Amino acid sequence: MSGSLDPKKRLSLEEMSDRFLIQDLIIDEAAAIDERDWDRWEATYVPDAAIDWSGNGGAKGDPKAIREWASAVLSEANFPYPQYQHYCTNFRIRIDGDRATSRHLQIIPISVPSPEGGRQIAFSGIWFEDELARTAEGWRIAARREFRAWQHNFPAAFAVPEP
Repeated sequence: MSGSLDPKKRLSLEEMSDRFLIQDLIIDEAAAIDERDWDRWEATYVPDAAIDWSGNGGAKGDPKAIREWASAVLSEANFPYPQYQHYCTNFRIRIDGDRATSRHLQIIPISVPSPEGGRQIAFSGIWFEDELARTAEGWRIAARREFRAWQHNFPAAFAVPEP
């Protein structure tokens, strides 16, 4: 994403509404992961969305493929509920008619196995770049790429679990 917001520009009510709706959609997508509500998660995407979570050791594919992978990897056995959360921040949303782009940061504390036994809290900062489309059901994510910005307190041998 490029460009910056003109601080002198005045937003219309429709532009403000679209930004809030897109922000709500992105937050709902993250909350659905945290709550393991895979139907709700999948509904935040268009059916043929191109999702690329490989920037943080994840999978690539459409929502059905990613759902299958994520529901196995983010299982209770690997990550006990509710020991991870996705905090969405630093939104940069650009709207062009019925299409939009977004870049935002998710800060994710997560409980991981500790080398000494038990569990420890580790943290990731991940940038998400989205392409969005206005559909009959409202705004939906049409493409998503993630990029790891930083990690803290992960054990040296930690790897994303296999599905």
